[in-house]
Amino acid sequence: MASRATALAIGTYVSALALTYELFRTRVPAPYMDEPFHAGQAQAYCAANWSQWDEKLTTFPGLHAAAASLAPALPGGRGPPHCPLHSLRAVNLLPALAAPLLLLRLLRVLHPDAPPADALANALVLALLPPHFFFHFLFYTDSAATASVLLLYLLSLPHRGASTGVRRLGDSVGVTLAGWMAVAFRQTNAVWLLFSMIYASLADLESHPGSQLRRRDRKLIPAVIALLRELPAHVPALLAAHAGPLLTLCLFAAFVIHNGGVVLGDKSNHAPVAHGAQLLYLSVVAAAPFEIGRLATDLPRLLGKSLRNAMRSPLLSLLMAALASCAAWLTYDHPFLLADNRHVTFYVWRHVLARHWAIRYLLVPGYLFLGSLIYPAVWKAQGALRACLLFGCCALVLVPTPLLEPRYFTLPVLLLRLHAPPMIGPRAWAPPLVLFTLVNIFMFALFLGRPYTWVDGSVARFMW
Repeated sequence: MASRATALAIGTYVSALALTYELFRTRVPAPYMDEPFHAGQAQAYCAANWSQWDEKLTTFPGLHAAAASLAPALPGGRGPPHCPLHSLRAVNLLPALAAPLLLLRLLRVLHPDAPPADALANALVLALLPPHFFFHFLFYTDSAATASVLLLYLLSLPHRGASTGVRRLGDSVGVTLAGWMAVAFRQTNAVWLLFSMIYASLADLESHPGSQLRRRDRKLIPAVIALLRELPAHVPALLAAHAGPLLTLCLFAAFVIHNGGVVLGDKSNHAPVAHGAQLLYLSVVAAAPFEIGRLATDLPRLLGKSLRNAMRSPLLSLLMAALASCAAWLTYDHPFLLADNRHVTFYVWRHVLARHWAIRYLLVPGYLFLGSLIYPAVWKAQGALRACLLFGCCALVLVPTPLLEPRYFTLPVLLLRLHAPPMIGPRAWAPPLVLFTLVNIFMFALFLGRPYTWVDGSVARFMW
């Protein structure tokens, strides 16, 4: 029965990918938005022009090199022209196909007691996360960047077959290669490589006989003290075990120093800032759509529980206060935000966040409430050390980012939900599954069926 449900779910997902890809191929045959830069670079590589480089590209050429290798093998990929757009977009279907399988495997490793049917449903919900699902069909770096991090993290996790209960990150060449691949697709994936390495190191330390570290120790200070006591004796072994990822991170740090920043091109529009409000927005997108069922039926009880938890936990209250301060002093409005009405965020910012100076403060209780639905759940499920590690990496990825862009939240949302207790039973996972399906259909209908003329006379389409 479980295998039949899995086959049905995967078959439906694959059919949705194929249908949507064909609609994009026929309705949007020309490169759109950022695609001219990415497609042009990949096509240059397809033509063996390896020295050509578009200065507007901000990422490493991982996707472009991969597409130049794979696209010619696809139907029509040899052109002319070299690697046409439809074949480049088809390359993104590979990580799109891998994503739900990787998510399902991660859920089974992180939550082995979850019923198989619920793990499958949770994987589908995460795979259909609208900003994540949408960009499978454009030649952007998002799909490959996300799937590579999921693969990297899966390879780094402990597995049941190991005698110590731990798969060391540096023991597998595949893990190191996955780290290189992830960073090649997007520079900020170096943060998730760091996350995976530290997570594996904690598992290493916990596996030693007599270790005082406890995986789900919810008290931060005792956990930190235990870590500081045990870490010095194991530093040489940990360095040897994680040599591959460490080398990757050191080389990346050298690149950042030499380059004067993380991005390659268009540095003036992507300079890092202190954009702490991104963490407030993360609270919304990581909690609200996934908890829509409970919010609709059990809101008073959830509000009361949130308030009680905040009063009982000084540390949690401090975290929430820090998040609230972000609204006051760390909100940043990028020039692109109000210059481009082709994106959802233009309307969110113009009609909600920037409508009145007081709005950002009035929304703080809502941010804190939604944050209380996800952050304590991760803390309880993963323990203090792992929760702080995950929260810190989410902040490291999002806070320096000046632009409010839904797709930048994809990996933080996926990883937060993967580490929170899974949704059990149709009453929990059916509402977000239906919501995401409807939102995806709505966004595709707008993008494909409602083009309009933009200020420069070009064809514009509404997107995330």
